[in-house]
Amino acid sequence: MPYDLPRATLGRTGLEVTRYGIGGAYCKTIDGYKAALDCGVTYVDTARSYHDGEDEKVIGQAIQGRRDELILASKTSKRDAAGARQELETSLRELKTDHLDIYQLHHLNTEEERKQALGPGGALEAVQQAREEGLVRFVGVTGHDWPQIAQAVLTGHFDTVLCWYNCALREAEETVIPAAQAHNTGVVIMNASRNEKLLKDPQAPDPVQFYRYVLSNDAVATTIMGLRNVDLFEEVAAGLSERIPITQQEKSELEAYGAERRASGDLK
Repeated sequence: MPYDLPRATLGRTGLEVTRYGIGGAYCKTIDGYKAALDCGVTYVDTARSYHDGEDEKVIGQAIQGRRDELILASKTSKRDAAGARQELETSLRELKTDHLDIYQLHHLNTEEERKQALGPGGALEAVQQAREEGLVRFVGVTGHDWPQIAQAVLTGHFDTVLCWYNCALREAEETVIPAAQAHNTGVVIMNASRNEKLLKDPQAPDPVQFYRYVLSNDAVATTIMGLRNVDLFEEVAAGLSERIPITQQEKSELEAYGAERRASGDLK
């Protein structure tokens, strides 16, 4: 069933998105993706590299008949213009669409990769050209190294950024998020529950609380969950649709729990 999920504007893109979306790479079935889409989410994120390209193929079939309702994002891991262009054309074909709403440079985790991708003949040139051709609407960047991703965002080239953030891993608050705010770059968060590792403890808070925590940061437009467990995805969607704000005490308790789990080494 579709839930009445909260919505937000994705930074300078002006796109309205549900504040909860689908992350690719884990679900291998069309029905799984369809069930998640049926929750009413409008943001779908995948990448050319997920499942050796099979993830895009499955999502491409799952979104047939509802493409116009969605903000569809994919990624390239290539650092050169020719490679990025080739991957984009493959992604469009596999996703069965004539354009991507957001095309992202995938995991720019080092200075070397960033300089290559953003320099002459780099992947950014290809994506910007594709935007001029109407194949891509907006350009994004993703990664796991907060300071490196912040440096990419500070160039001003990127309309969106995707990074880790949760009650245990809060580095984005001092790195990526301020950089994004400086350029009105739309912030998309992954790992709100650290690939569900924060949910494993018998004393773990309710799963939806981890998503409420992330969304309590006004700079965050949306947070995505990888579809390891469709039932869990639906549970969180139902919880977020209730629009119950998280209290300061609940935030503090989540941060204490997250710090404990991180110190134990459980989140690696």
